Amino acid sequence: GEDPFLAGRMGAAAVKGFQGSDPAQQGRIAACCKHYVGYGAAEGGRDYESVEISENTLRNTYLPPFKSCVDAGALMSAFHENNGTPVTANHHLLTDILKNEFGFSGFIISDWDAVAQLVHQRVAKDGKDAAALAINAGVDMDMLSLCYIKNLEQLVAEGRVSESVIDNAVLRILTVKFRLGLFE
Repeated sequence: GEDPFLAGRMGAAAVKGFQGSDPAQQGRIAACCKHYVGYGAAEGGRDYESVEISENTLRNTYLPPFKSCVDAGALMSAFHENNGTPVTANHHLLTDILKNEFGFSGFIISDWDAVAQLVHQRVAKDGKDAAALAINAGVDMDMLSLCYIKNLEQLVAEGRVSESVIDNAVLRILTVKFRLGLFE
C-alpha cells in the first residue's frame, strides 16, 4: 500500500510549491487540498460510493497526508459518505479533527454541488436543511449549489445557524484572500 507519511510529504511539498513562503507574491496561488477524507477508499473503486473506515484506519492511513497539508489556503471536503454520514455534513471530520485538532486555519470548500447533494444522500430534506447541515459541520464555502446564498440568512434568523458560525466561515475565507494579497 501507499505510505501515508510519504503522501503527506508530497502533499506538503505541492502546497509549498503553489504558495511559496508568501502566497501574495506574483505567480503564487492558494492550494486546495482535496478530497478530505477517505475518498480513495470508495467501495468498488467507484466515484461517489460509500466508505467504511474505522477511526484507527482513518487516523493512521487517511488523515496523515491531510495533517501535513494543514497550512494550505483551502481544503475541499469529499462528496462521499463516510461511515454513513456524508463528509459535507460530518462535524467530527471537518470541525473536531480538521479545524480544532489539526489547527487548520484555511477554509473548507464543498465539492462540486455537494451541499445540494445532501438531499439526494437523504440526510437533508431540502436545500435549506442541507445548508444548515453543511455550515454547522464546518463547510465554509458552498461550491455551485447556491444553498448558502439562498438560505443562510433565513437559517440565522430562525436560530438554526448561529452568527458566530457565519462569522467564522467569513473570517476563514477573507483571511486566505488577505494572505493572497487580493485586497492590495
